[in-house]
Amino acid sequence: MPVQKLRHRGTGFNHRALSALALGLAFLVPVRAAAQRSSVFLPGDVQTFEFPLASPRTSAMVGRVIHVSRGESRFGSEWEAEPALGEVWPLFAMARGKVPLTLHLGTVVYGRFSLGDQASAMISNDWHINLLLTADFPKLRLALEGYHESSHLGDEYRDRFPGPRVNWSREIVGLWARYQIGRAQLHGNVSYAAIDAMDLGRGAVVLAAEHYGKRGAILGGTAQSILALHADAQAYTDWAITWSGRAGIRLMDPIGRRGFAFLFTFLDGYSNQRQFFLAKSRYAGIEVRFDM
Repeated sequence: MPVQKLRHRGTGFNHRALSALALGLAFLVPVRAAAQRSSVFLPGDVQTFEFPLASPRTSAMVGRVIHVSRGESRFGSEWEAEPALGEVWPLFAMARGKVPLTLHLGTVVYGRFSLGDQASAMISNDWHINLLLTADFPKLRLALEGYHESSHLGDEYRDRFPGPRVNWSREIVGLWARYQIGRAQLHGNVSYAAIDAMDLGRGAVVLAAEHYGKRGAILGGTAQSILALHADAQAYTDWAITWSGRAGIRLMDPIGRRGFAFLFTFLDGYSNQRQFFLAKSRYAGIEVRFDM
């Protein structure tokens, strides 16, 4: 089905309001992290949920400058920038003991900009709002996730290339598993779009792995190398695999909770800009990532 023929029907989902609410919780985090208090609401002693490091989905503040060699938009091959603002916060400690259960709230917004256009036109922006219920075992973490995602064309892009936007609006449920093996982590995910405005193939799977090097002291903090690989497949692309990866160095505070990373990043497969979900994409570039 050609992307240009898909019509926008609108869902009325106020994702911007929920995003603002979830991001507003960030102002409470410095106090919570400093006190490390054990509480039911905004528990400070609970590990935050993190998406796989090489995933196009992020749970951090990220800035990317990438060279798109196979461009999915009508700008084609060019240099582009992609900022992402997101985090997942522990919201409510539902149970403690041997298997803690914690409810998390997350939000993230991505914007993709053309650096080859004189006006640095916004190509698209994508929104995610999610709730996660995590269960923690000694080396295993399970997480039940429900999230909304939507996508919009940038105004400058529509002015440059007139046409309707894709009505990408989905409510998705999924199950995450993360297993720790020394300094390596293995991730898996299966998900299903329970509500899909476009009525596409609804299933998806993810496999990912990452390795963190031994920490070393630097400038009063610590540093470690990072190597990560991510593979996902969607039913609507006939289960074709999209690959993405990260490699670089991460600098952290002395207790390892907050830090930033300089990473080489790449993606090869189907576009993670959902306005161009049936288009192939390939890019490589540099990413700066801040974890709070």
